[in-house]
This record gives sequence, C-alpha cells and structure tokens, in this order.
Amino acid sequence: MLNKNCHITMNLIRAALHEESLNFVNDGSIDWAYIYNIARAQGVTAIVWKSVMGLMDEHGLTAEQMPDRRLKLRLALSAETVVNRYELQRKSAASLADIFAEEGIRTVVMKGLAISTYYPQPQYRECGDLDCFLGEDYERGNRICERIGAYVSRDYYKHSTIKYRGLSVENHRYFLPVRGSRKMKSFERHLRDIVLRGKTSYVQGTKLIVPSPDFNALFLTMHGLNHFLSEGIKLRHILDWALFLNAEQHNIDWEEFYRWTDKMHMTRFADALTAICVKYLGLQIADPAIHTESPYAERILYDTLFESDGINNKGYSPWKTRFMLVRRKLSSAWKYHKIYRRSVSIELLRSAWGFLFERDPKL
Repeated sequence: MLNKNCHITMNLIRAALHEESLNFVNDGSIDWAYIYNIARAQGVTAIVWKSVMGLMDEHGLTAEQMPDRRLKLRLALSAETVVNRYELQRKSAASLADIFAEEGIRTVVMKGLAISTYYPQPQYRECGDLDCFLGEDYERGNRICERIGAYVSRDYYKHSTIKYRGLSVENHRYFLPVRGSRKMKSFERHLRDIVLRGKTSYVQGTKLIVPSPDFNALFLTMHGLNHFLSEGIKLRHILDWALFLNAEQHNIDWEEFYRWTDKMHMTRFADALTAICVKYLGLQIADPAIHTESPYAERILYDTLFESDGINNKGYSPWKTRFMLVRRKLSSAWKYHKIYRRSVSIELLRSAWGFLFERDPKL
C-alpha cells in the first residue's frame, strides 16, 4: 500500500528512535524532496534529519546518493527550528509552572512536553501548544495569568487559551469533549481520578508534572481517536504511542485499559496504532496482554500519510472550521463505522445538541 519513499521515511524514523543502523541501499530512485515534504507535514522533521546525518558515515554513500546540498540545508534548518522552539516552549512552560507552584497549584501537562520525555532526544519532539490541567484551580490559574500580564481567552468551554512569553497554553477545564455525552463525562471522571491517585513524575528540571502511565495510555488513545475522526492524525501521534509503550508497557493495567477502550469504542483504534508501531517502527511488545494485530492498521496508516487534513490549524473562522469539520466527518464515515463503531449521524447530532443546549457542561 505504501510507496518506496514512504517505506524509507518509516525506516529513517525507526532508526533514529531506536539508535539502530539503517538497512539502506540507494539505487538512485529515492526522492529526497518527497521524503522531506512527508517529514514536515507529519511533524517528524528533526527525527528524520537525525537519521540522514548518519547515512554517509554508516554506508559510505556518495554525494549523488544523498539529498542535495540545498535540501540538506532545508532539513537541517527545519530540525534546528524544531529544537529551538522546543527549548523556548520548555523554558516558558517551566516558568509558568513555577508561578503556579508558588500559589500552591500543581501543573499537570499532557501530550507534547509530557510525551517528549520518552524521546531519545526530547527536543526532537515537535510541540505546539502547552496543554495543562490545574484541576480545581482552573479559574484561579486563569486569574493568576491575567494578574501577571498574560493574555487569557475563555471563549471555549473545554479550555482557556493563555499567551505567556511566546507560549500558547491550553489550560484545560476538561480533558475530553464532554458536552452532550454522559458516557464521555463518566470517562472524564475516571481520568481525573487517575490523575489524583496515579504515580506521577516531572519533566526534568521543572515543576511540570507528567501524569501516570495509566492516564497517558487512555488519554493518548482518546485524544488520537478524536483527531482521527475529525481531521486525521499525523505520524507524530503514532511515534508518541510507540515510544510511550516502549517505556511504559509494563507499568499499565491492561485489563483496566481494555475495559475502558471497549466501553468508549477505542479498542480498534488502539490496536491499529500498536500494530503500526510493531510492523513499521520496530516496537517490541513483551506483555502478552497487549493486542498487537489489527485488520485496520494499513488503512489507518494510509489515511495518516495521504488523507489527514489539519483543519483546525488552517486559520479559518470558527464557523467555517465547524463546517469543514462536519463535511470532513461525513466524507470519512468509514472511520465511524469501522473503527469507532458509532453512527456519524448520531455523533453529529449529539455534538449539535451539546452545542445548543449544554454550553456550560457540568460533571
């Protein structure tokens, strides 16, 4: 299903993640520009550049077999941009967490910075916004940010948006899109319970709290599934899952995990992600409780590489974004039927009902 250059891209990522030597032969048919464009679109530029840097030494490739000088420069500059942005975001996030800590507030981080701790080089993980959860101190955190001169917007029920020292922060009131769904509210309460009682760690040298593996396993799955259903996921999401499982597979209650994924219709998506990681990224699964096969893995990987569309990041007006997302969901009804096992029409009606009649949801 994947073309040669897609396979090479996956091999470059696999080599960088596992510090492996590349099984690499360039017969002259490699399209380095194509690979570069995939890497940029999929949020893995720095990871791919790490492998490209090692090719000439490892394999004695000639200049003709490598990317040309201009393309190597573009790759290097793109990777440097990722690293510099990460360091800036980490510094600003750590500063904000220090301010919250002085007020007795715990700053739990999700996704980006939290998952970067599993990468061989954390700064190679492309990060966007900082997603944080302050628990019962959600609104107090907003007011503290306003007091120190940060911009705060409360336009969205799920999270506020804070601009602080060049960092965009999503201060989450809810982990999940709970509006209009009793089942999602039940799952939200479960995730909050895990955050309170689960074992946590810190992003090194900061007061940014990384939640427990049980929380991350469920949250990453639901977050990825929501993206997959609405606009598609990126390879970056799949890499996150691979590196997370590589480090934490023995620290997760898999019976409880699959109980919730079955309840929330996430199991087929989780199984497909794991199967992709095993086949293409060299993930080694030692725990027999983990599902490693899926008939949907290839279809989801193809959708990731060729059909995903970051609608939320295109700068559309709110109403145009909503229209584009609805159209996208209707055109991707197979995702709901095959993967989510729910009717896209019913889900759209639930979302509309929540928007119209539950603007300020309560748990």
